[in-house]
Formats: sequence, C-alpha cells, structure tokens
Amino acid sequence: MGRLTGKVALITGTAGGQGRAAALLFAHEGARIVGCDLKVAGAEETVAQVQRAGGEMISMAPVDLAVPEQANQWVQDAVAAYGGIDILYNNASTGRIGPFASLSLESWQFTLRNELDLIYLVTRAAWAHLVARGGGSIINTGSIIAAHGTDMPMAAHGAAKAGVVALTVHLAIEGGPHGIRVNAVSPGLIGTELFEEHLKDPFDNVHKQVRTSPLGRVGRAEDVARVALFLASEDSAYVTGTNIVVDGGQTLGVGMSFGTAPAQVPAAAQVTLATATQVSQTRVVTQDGTADAYVVTPQGNGRWPGVLLYTDIMGVRPVFLDMARRLAAAGFVVLLPNLFYRSGAPADPPLSIHRSGEFGRLLALAQGLTRPMLERDALAYTAALRAHGSTATGALGCVGYCMSGAFAIATAAVRPRDFAAVALFHAGHLSNASPESPDRLAARTRAQYLFGFAETDAFMPADAIAQLRTRLTAAGIPFETEVFPATYHGFAIADAAYEPRAAERHWQRLIDFLTRTLKSV
Repeated sequence: MGRLTGKVALITGTAGGQGRAAALLFAHEGARIVGCDLKVAGAEETVAQVQRAGGEMISMAPVDLAVPEQANQWVQDAVAAYGGIDILYNNASTGRIGPFASLSLESWQFTLRNELDLIYLVTRAAWAHLVARGGGSIINTGSIIAAHGTDMPMAAHGAAKAGVVALTVHLAIEGGPHGIRVNAVSPGLIGTELFEEHLKDPFDNVHKQVRTSPLGRVGRAEDVARVALFLASEDSAYVTGTNIVVDGGQTLGVGMSFGTAPAQVPAAAQVTLATATQVSQTRVVTQDGTADAYVVTPQGNGRWPGVLLYTDIMGVRPVFLDMARRLAAAGFVVLLPNLFYRSGAPADPPLSIHRSGEFGRLLALAQGLTRPMLERDALAYTAALRAHGSTATGALGCVGYCMSGAFAIATAAVRPRDFAAVALFHAGHLSNASPESPDRLAARTRAQYLFGFAETDAFMPADAIAQLRTRLTAAGIPFETEVFPATYHGFAIADAAYEPRAAERHWQRLIDFLTRTLKSV
C-alpha cells in the first residue's frame, strides 16, 4: 500500500472492467483518480466503490475521447481539480470485428478512431502537463491481436492495436528526456459479463481460446490492473518503451491446446425417410442471381402446406437435408435454399464452426448476407415455393435456426399475406434497442410464432427472452415460447450443440405447431 501516494492518475474507460479494477487498485495505493467514460451510471458506480473503499476519485461522463474538444476538456478538468498529472492510463477502447472482405469503411474508421485516435488525442492533451510535472508514466492498452491472428476475424482491431504498440515505442523515445516513461499492456482473454455468458456454454468457440493458455483460465480485470500498477509506480522506474503481454501464456505455443474439448453428443440415428419423401434440386432466380435449393415433398401425389426452411451459419448440408426430410414426412412441402448462394454452392465437405480454420470463413458468409438481401431473396423463395406443383394454396410457414431466426421473421414481414406460421429455435439477438429489432418487426406480420430457446445462450439470455415476450404481448402477436432445460445454443441440430431429448422435443413442438397453424387454415 502507498506505492502511488501523492500521485494524480488519469484513467480512461472507468465504467467497468479493467478501468474500474485499475481505479480501485490505484486509489488503494494512494493515488487520486480522475476517471471518464461514455457510460454515466457505470462511471458513477466506480467512483462510489472507490470512495467506499476509502479512496479519492472524481469522474466525468459522458466523455467521448475520440472528439478532440472532449479529450482536451477532460484533461484540463483533471488538472484544474488536482494541479497536475503524474499517470495517464489510456485504458478506454472499443472497436468492431468482422471479416476484412465485408468490413465497411465506416467500421474500419470507427475502430481506428476509438482504439488508436483517442490515445493520440488524450496523450497529446496531457503531454505538456506531464512535462511540467518533471515526468510521469503513460500506460497504453494494446492487445495480443496486434501481433497474432485468431479464427475470429479482427483485421481492424489488430491494425489499431498494432498502431498503439508502435505509438508506445515512439512516445517512449520522445518522452525519455522529459522523464516520461511510456509502456503498453497487451491483454489476452479477459473476462467480462458478456464473456462469462459465453463461457457457460461448453460448446462456445471461446473455449478454444481458453484452452490455448497453459494456466487454463480466463484472465481477470485485476490481472491487467496489477501490471498497470507496476508500470505506474516507481517499481518500473527503468522500464520504458516495452509491451507487457498479460495473456496467461496464450501466445506461447503454435497450435497448442491445453485441456480437452467437450465431447460432441452423437446424434441419434436418423430414421430412414427415403421411402417417405422425395428430394429434388432446383434453382431459384432472385433479384441478385440464382440460388440453388432443395425441394423435399411427401411421397405420392397430393398437395401439402409449404414451408421455407432456413439453415444456421453452417449452411445447407446433409444434416439440414435430413431435417427437411423429417418435415416433409410430416406432410409438408419444404424448400431448403442455399442462403449463401452469392458466394457459390455449399461447401463439400461442409464448413464447421468447430474447426478453427473455418470459423472465420463462416462468419464472412454470415456477415455478407444482410437483411435487405434476404428480404429480396425471400420474395423469390416464396414465389418458388408457391409455384411448386405439390404446394397447397393456403398459408405458408417459415422455420429458422440460430442466425436465420431473424431472417424468418423478416420473410414473414415482407410477405405478410403468405405466412401464417413462423418457428424459430435457438435464434439470437431477437430483442434489442433498434427500431428494427426482430421482435418489433414481427408486428408487421400476420403470423403466429413458436420460439424455442436454449437454457444457456449468450445470444439470447433470459432478460432478452423476457423483453421479447413483453413486446410481443404488447403488440398483440400470438406466440408460444419454450425454454429447453439443460441445453445450449444449437441444441436441435445434429452437428452443433446437439442434445437428443431436447432435439426430439423440438420436433414434436415444431410439427404440432405447423400442423395446427397451416393444415387448419
């Protein structure tokens, strides 16, 4: 205790996480803290926690440090409050990830602005005050992604953080004669509330990254704060221009994994449906090209209700063709389109989210398919299903899984007169703040809805499910929901986070729902 007694420490991004941990630790060591953040409530809570612990802290929020005037004002307010600056911890950072090929210029610039530019702006505003103080310590937040790739595409984030690490070296050279030390801290996987939600799912890809650490755990905000404290204090008086990696050893090995992945539950043997269904391939002309698709019908002559079946991120593959057969065997005409036709035919063998080298490719496909594209395609898919000789003249259904759940709602919204039933299973991000949130979009449809949720799903947690129910009820939309116990995102799909009993229950609910809503119309 007392390693920072008498020092004035400016810390950015103090509403939670690493910024809050640093504020608490630095204050405990005697520093007077000046914080800031865009999030007002979180920033105020950090001040309260520091003060309850006996420390001294003030904070300004909301502050957008990527705006030069706001960065300058925050620094000036800190100097006015405490007379100078001894420590600047550039912790605040936010960016966007995604495949380079589909990364917009706006997302690229947003990331550089909020991960690199803000460090330049705040440091520039504080530099003269550090010089006047006779020196001090600047700590910049980098990332292991500055020098290493992962199966999660992060080109913009990596470029911005590489810039931070490079800037640190040059600032150290220029600051040395003034007694200013400049160093960087590059964290690996550090736990957050959202991160903890993903960790609850043993099938989530984040566990692959956890297993790259020989320590076998996720980092904590306090792990980073302790290194920042070292760099802020006189304990590091002869350390400048360095980048300290805090990643539990994640970047030590090449392709190494510590620990084992959870065993995939084998899918139950598929009931032979070849004698009960007929499968044919077709091509659907859309506004943007030609989509390849399967049509699966019951055996024999007749006309049955039509159902659009949308895949998850892994696309059309034998697993989904079997699912189409099972629906057809229950008395429906099923159109299974290749949602990603703009990128070519489905991969053979199929790509899998469980293989690191393919995860980024799948994300690129998913991010390349926007809702406006899907809405244009939906017009063609609906027309093709209607035109098939085995499709009855009545209402249609649409079924979506995971990422395509929102697409199923969008399809019913662009063709409200056609769709009377929409079923979604382990679909994510269905209820958010956007005016175009899927649960708000549902108000533009005339369909009844069936929602099947996993008990543990970071993409659709309990509070989001509750909000969806509230919004649908308020809008007067007929719906049914079920949360499937002891399941994870992807439980109904044989090559995902498959859970046999829940998957079978999902089939019972789905077929009953479609029968009630389509065959009685």
